[in-house]
Amino acid sequence: MATVECAAEQEVEAYLALVMAGFGPQVLPAHDPSATADTVADAVFDLLTSRTFCHLQRGLSAPYRERTVELLRPRIEAAEPLRFFYDIGPGYHATLRPGEEPLFFDVGLAELLILFNVNAFADRVANIYPPGVHFHLVVDNLCGHRTNDIPLELSEGYCARLRYLIDELGLTSRVTLLVESETFALGEYDQLLATVEPSPLALPSTKAHENVERFLGRLCSADEAAERIEGYRRAGIVTEQLLARAVDGVRITQRATPATLGFRPFPGGDSRSQCGAVVLGANSKGRLRPFLLTSTNVDEHDCAELVYPEVLPESVATVLYASPRS
Repeated sequence: MATVECAAEQEVEAYLALVMAGFGPQVLPAHDPSATADTVADAVFDLLTSRTFCHLQRGLSAPYRERTVELLRPRIEAAEPLRFFYDIGPGYHATLRPGEEPLFFDVGLAELLILFNVNAFADRVANIYPPGVHFHLVVDNLCGHRTNDIPLELSEGYCARLRYLIDELGLTSRVTLLVESETFALGEYDQLLATVEPSPLALPSTKAHENVERFLGRLCSADEAAERIEGYRRAGIVTEQLLARAVDGVRITQRATPATLGFRPFPGGDSRSQCGAVVLGANSKGRLRPFLLTSTNVDEHDCAELVYPEVLPESVATVLYASPRS
């Protein structure tokens, strides 16, 4: 990746310092002891679907209320931490340049900001519900293994590094990982996969073809892309069947689906962070913000790799600052 001199180093450092301050102890106001399970569940749902944490407008999030409140209420009545299961990808990030640059399995700014948003939500919930929340970050690496031939030792290495970051940030009481390869046997996964009826292959769109290539890490033919896309569909069915046994709480995803609310992976984000690299850059108003760099927009930017050992945890070796090319 080409690099440029970065005139925004101090601004980036100040931004990252604010992020790290968000992991420190927070002063929590007194909660209302007279609140009922229903009012607490409604308040948690309203927080979950606020603009801070959800990309959906209020009207679009309303259909999720009844089911979410239904899942929250029993734990509130039992005074137990609320459980959220948050999909964060297959245990790696897609390449920015298929066939030229590898897939990447390190943790970095993307994971730091996911944990920042998770922790900020947990702090806000603690204001209204002292038992708080517990997040299970879901890594569907068996799906990645079977659809994109990703070696399990590589995705499991990513999970080990993510656990180390969670520990560095002092979040082990709030955040754990639910990793497919640690929870379900590959043999069972394959047995279920064999029962999913195949569908006729269809020629993929250019966008769909490019998406296959970024997660595969190399260029491929349209025929192979069609086969991979059908594999994604079949493996997705199996993953959902298995996770239904393990998920005991509210399931959320980085982008909303018909069955799951969307939870932002970084402040202002409405995309899946595993599709590329989360970087920092200035928006149209000149304000620094994180955004997703992917194979579709990487060549529109110059990138500077910045190091802040005095600010960032050891696990996050560098961050990228991206500026549009003139």
